[in-house]
Amino acid sequence: MAEKDAKIYKKGNRWQRTVYAAMAAHLEQLSVTDFGASSAGNNYKHLLKEEDSRLNFMSDEIYEATIRRFSTHKAGDLKRIMTNTAASQPYCFNLFAHLSLHLPLASGLFSALLRKAVTVQHIAVEFTPNHLRNLAGFEQTDEDESIGDQGVRSGTDADVAVFYTFGNDQKGVLLIEFKFIEPEFSVCGSYKTKTDLAGICMQKGYFATMVAGKATDDKGRVLCGYNKYNNWLLTANSTLFNRAAIEQSVTGCPFRLGGNQLWRNMLLAEKVAKARNCDAFGFWVLSPKPNDNYLWQDHGGDVEQQFRNVLSPKGRECFRRVHLEYIVALLKKLCISDADSQWLQRLNEKYLITSVV
Repeated sequence: MAEKDAKIYKKGNRWQRTVYAAMAAHLEQLSVTDFGASSAGNNYKHLLKEEDSRLNFMSDEIYEATIRRFSTHKAGDLKRIMTNTAASQPYCFNLFAHLSLHLPLASGLFSALLRKAVTVQHIAVEFTPNHLRNLAGFEQTDEDESIGDQGVRSGTDADVAVFYTFGNDQKGVLLIEFKFIEPEFSVCGSYKTKTDLAGICMQKGYFATMVAGKATDDKGRVLCGYNKYNNWLLTANSTLFNRAAIEQSVTGCPFRLGGNQLWRNMLLAEKVAKARNCDAFGFWVLSPKPNDNYLWQDHGGDVEQQFRNVLSPKGRECFRRVHLEYIVALLKKLCISDADSQWLQRLNEKYLITSVV
C-alpha cells in the first residue's frame, strides 16, 4: 500500500493517538512507504509489513532474541510484535532483550533502581511460570510456581523476570509488568462477563458470599472464577496482603477492576520467589508518564492507591510504579560502550515522546 493511501490511526485517547502519530513519523524517518494492514484490512502508518519486521527492533541481536523466545513457549502474538510499532511488546523486547544480552549494564540499572548493589544473572522477557526450571543458581524446587491458572495459551505470566544476586550469596527475583499505550489493567473476568454478579461484587459483604461462601450458580459452578484457582488461598497465606482490609472492604472486591492484574502478579512474584528459594522479590509496573491519567485511573479512582490500601507493609515495599522516562535517564548515565550508547539513542528516537497531541 503506497504512502498516499495509508492513514495515521486516530482512534483512542490522547496518549494513544500521540503514539500512533509518533510511530508513523518514526517510520517516515526510516523511509518506509509501504505499510502493513490491520486485521480489518486497513493500512496504517504505524504498521509494518512482515518482510520489514526487523525495522521494529533496535538491533539485529534484539530481533533474533525475540524470534528465539517465540520459538520456545507461549509469548503472545508473533505477528503483532513483528509489525505493530505502537504495541507494548516490541518496546519491552527492545529494552529488556538488549539488557538480557548486556548484563553489566543491566546490573548497573537495577542496582540504581533497587538502591543496593546487585548483579543481574538472567533476564527473561515474557516469563512463564514453571519454565526455566534449571536456571543456574535459581533452580526451581518441586513446588509449582504458578498461581494455579496456567494453560497452554492462558494464565498469569510476567512481561519480564529479573533474577539477581546481592549481599552475601543472597538472591532475588523481580517481576515486571510493561505498559506503553494500554489505558487500563486487566480486570476480573467474572465481574466483566457475568453481569448478574456486579451487584454482589460491589457490596461490602462480597467476601462472605463469593469467597468464603464459594457461592455457585444453579449448575453448581462457582460464581467467582478465582475460586477455581489458587488466588484466594494464596492471598490468605500471603505476606503481601492485608487480609482484614480485603475482607472488610466497604466498596466490594478490591480486585474486580484494575487491581485484578496487580493482585495476580503480586501473588505470582511471591510464588516464584518461594519456589526458587529467593531472599528478596518484588513486582513493578513500568509505564510512560504521559499515560498516567489513563492507565492509573480506574473508573475515576486511583488504581495505585486503591491497591496499596489492601497491601501489608511488606507488600507496599514489594510493589512499585516506575516511569520509563526514569529508566532511560538512568541508562543514559550508565551506557559506556558504543554499542550501548547507539542502542539507547535509537530507543530514544523511537519511544521518547515528550508532548501529547
